[in-house]
Amino acid sequence: MKIKNRSVILDVNNWISIFLDKDFKVIRSFVARGTTILRSQELEKELEEVLRYEKFQWRKPIGEYMSFFKRFTLYYPTTPIFTDCPDENDNYLFDLAIQSQADYLVSGDRTVLTTPIPPPTKVISYTHFREMFL
Repeated sequence: MKIKNRSVILDVNNWISIFLDKDFKVIRSFVARGTTILRSQELEKELEEVLRYEKFQWRKPIGEYMSFFKRFTLYYPTTPIFTDCPDENDNYLFDLAIQSQADYLVSGDRTVLTTPIPPPTKVISYTHFREMFL
């Protein structure tokens, strides 16, 4: 499956920040401007797990956040192959980026930000991504 416009993967930490800040319009804006936000089964699973952490007090049921996430993302199937991330729990992000040939992998995690990835994907911070495309 080839993605025709700019494609992006947002790490779970970005989604949690968006939900905590109630900044849903930023996602709508990215999509309206031609950005395809990709997800995999592993990304979806991790997001749902993190949303259930007791430290978060959500105003809406978790299902509503997951529904928003699914509505504004495109599912891309992956196969576990990548093994070079120092935090092996994040290898799935690199699988998704490499296999989809995403333009950007966006994260706030230093380990992800400093793990080398083959072109065409660039690993950047969420702040940098917002500056570039909003």
